[in-house]
Amino acid sequence: MKIFRLLWIICFVIPLQAQVTITNIDSAMAVLRSSPEDTSKAILYQKVAGHYNVTALDSAKAFAEQGLALSENLDYDLGRWTNLNTLANYYERKTSYDSAMIYYNRALEIVEANNSTKGFAVVLNNIATVHIRRGEYDTALEYLFDALKAEEKLGNRNGIAQAYNNIGVVYYYSQQFDKTTDYLTRALEIQEELGNFDGLINGYNNVGAIYDYLQQYDDAITSYTKGLEIARKIEDRKMEATQLSNIAIAYSNKEDFSRAEDYFNQSIEIREIIDDDYGRANSFLGFGQMFLSKKNYDKAEQYVKRSLEISRANDIKLVEKEGVAAMVDLAEARGDYQQANELLYEYIAVKDTLLNRENSKTMLELDTKYQTEKKEKEILQQRAELAEKELQVKRKNNLIYGSLGLAILLGLLGYLVYNRQKLKNDQLKKEAELKTALARIETQNRLQEQRLRISRDLHDNIGSQLTFIISSLDNLTFGLKDKDSATTNRIQRISGFTSQTIYELRDTIWAMNKGSINVEDLQARISNFIDQARAANEKLQFEFKVSEEVPENSSFSSIVGMNAYRIIQEAVNNALKYAEASQIVVSVDEKEGSLAIAIKDHGKGFDLKQAELGNGLNNMKKRARDIGSELVIETQVGEGTSIGFTMPA
Repeated sequence: MKIFRLLWIICFVIPLQAQVTITNIDSAMAVLRSSPEDTSKAILYQKVAGHYNVTALDSAKAFAEQGLALSENLDYDLGRWTNLNTLANYYERKTSYDSAMIYYNRALEIVEANNSTKGFAVVLNNIATVHIRRGEYDTALEYLFDALKAEEKLGNRNGIAQAYNNIGVVYYYSQQFDKTTDYLTRALEIQEELGNFDGLINGYNNVGAIYDYLQQYDDAITSYTKGLEIARKIEDRKMEATQLSNIAIAYSNKEDFSRAEDYFNQSIEIREIIDDDYGRANSFLGFGQMFLSKKNYDKAEQYVKRSLEISRANDIKLVEKEGVAAMVDLAEARGDYQQANELLYEYIAVKDTLLNRENSKTMLELDTKYQTEKKEKEILQQRAELAEKELQVKRKNNLIYGSLGLAILLGLLGYLVYNRQKLKNDQLKKEAELKTALARIETQNRLQEQRLRISRDLHDNIGSQLTFIISSLDNLTFGLKDKDSATTNRIQRISGFTSQTIYELRDTIWAMNKGSINVEDLQARISNFIDQARAANEKLQFEFKVSEEVPENSSFSSIVGMNAYRIIQEAVNNALKYAEASQIVVSVDEKEGSLAIAIKDHGKGFDLKQAELGNGLNNMKKRARDIGSELVIETQVGEGTSIGFTMPA
C-alpha cells in the first residue's frame, strides 16, 4: 500500500538569490549595524534577508524591506531589484504566490530597463518556480528556457546547472521522465564539476524522487545516499535529516520495514537535536504512514497523532492538513467509516482555514504596501514617472520594430545574394563536369584512333610482310628438287610458324579493335582456334559451355578479354601438345558477381609437385594476376588437368 504523498519525497526546485549568500550571520549583522547608509549597506540588507529566507524565514522580510527602502532613497537600481527579488523569495516560501509574483514582476521591470542579463536570468528563473508550484508547467518552461539562455550568455555555470535542475523538475511533474533524467543529469555533472555541494544534494534528491516515482527503489536509495554523504560532509544537519527520511520512505515502499524504521529513527533524532519542528512533524507523519502500510494501526495512530500535536502547537497548517488526511485513511482501514467521515470534515476545515489565512495575509500586505507608497510619493510625480516609462517603452518598441524591419531586409538581401552565388557555383560546377567529360571522351577517342592506327599498321605492314615470307618459303620449297630433304622440312616448319604468327597477330588486332569484349566474342574466337586444332587431331572432342546464370550483357575490357583468351589458348595448346587429351571442356559460370572460367582435359595429367613449370604456365599465371585473379591448377597423373581463374563480369 503506497500512500506517501509528494509532500514527503520532494523534487526540489531551486529559487535563485540575487547575490552570493553569507556564511557568518553574526559578522554580517555587526557590519550591517556599523555601515553608513550607502549602496553597500543596501546589498548587505539583501544578503542578510537571503540568509534568513533559508534559516529563519520570519526574520527575512524586515531586512529585505529595509534594503528596498534604502535603495529607493539612493535611487540604486541594483539594490531595488535584488531586494525585491528576495522579498518575492520570502512570499514564495510562505506559499503566498500572488504576492511573490507582484514583487518578481517589479524586479523584472527594473532589470529589463537596465538591460541586466544577470538580473534577467535570476528573476525569470524565480518567476518560473512560482508557475511550477501553481502547476502551470508550460508557462514555467518558457521562463526557464529564457533564463537558461541568459545564464549561457553570462557563462555562469552554476546558474546553468540551476536552470537545468528546474527544467528537469518541470518535466518530472509533467511525467516526462526521460527528459527529467536528461536535465537533472546535466545539472549534476556541472555541480560535480564546480564542487557545489548544495546543488549536488538537491540534484541527487531530485534524481532519487524520479526513481521513487518509477518504483525503482534501489536506484532511489543510491541517489539519496549520495546526497546524504554530501550533507554529512558539509555538516548540513537539516539536509542530512531530509535524506534519511527519503531513504526511509524508499525502504518502506520496498516493504523493507526494518530498515525504513531505522532510517526514520535517525531522521527524527537529528531533527530533535536541531529543534526542527517542521521536520519532526514530517518524519512522524512519514513514520505513521509506514505503519499504516504494515497494517499496524495502533503504531500508525501513535505517530500520526504526534505529528498532529507538533504541527498544531507550531501552527504548521500544511503538515496538519496531511496529518488529518492520514487519520482519514487510518479510520477507513479500520472500517470506522463514521469517524472517517468526521475526520474528512475536519480535513476540509483545515484546508479552508489555510487558504483563507493566506488570502487574508496577502490582502493585508498589499494594502499596507499601497498606503506606504501613497504617503511616500505624490500622485503627480507618479503620473510623470508613468508617462516617462510609457515613452521609454514606446521608443524601445519603435527601435525594436525598426531593427526587426532592418534585420528582415538584410536577411532578404543576404538570401538573394546567397541564392545567386549558389546558382553561379552550380553552373560553374556543371561546366567543370562537362569539360571533364569532354576531355575524357576526347582522350578515349584519341586512344581508339591510336589503336586503330596501330592495328592497321600491324595488318598492312607486318601482316603483309609475314604473308610475303610464307609465299616466298612456299616458292622456295616448290623449287627444291629433293622434296624429302631436311632443308625442305625445316622450311615447311618455318612456314607453319609464320602462319601461326599471322593468326596470333590477327587475334591481337581483333582485341585492339574492340572497345569491350563479351562472352560470345570470347566463345567465337576460341571456337576458331579449336577448329584449327581439330584439323591436326580429328578425334579431339571440344565443348564450350556457358552457364544460364551468366548475365547476357556480361562484358569486359579488351585487355581483360585478351588475357583471358590467351590463358584459355595456352591451356588448350598444353592439353593438345603434352596431355594427349581426347576431350577438352571450357566452361563459364557465374560466381559471386564474377565469371569463373575452367579448362578441363581428359589427358594423362602430371605431378604438380615434381613438374617444373615452363614459360607457358608462368605466362598464364602472370596474365591471371594482371586481371586481378589467381590461376588455380588441379591435376593428377592419369586423371587429366583442370585450370581455372576468375574475371570481373
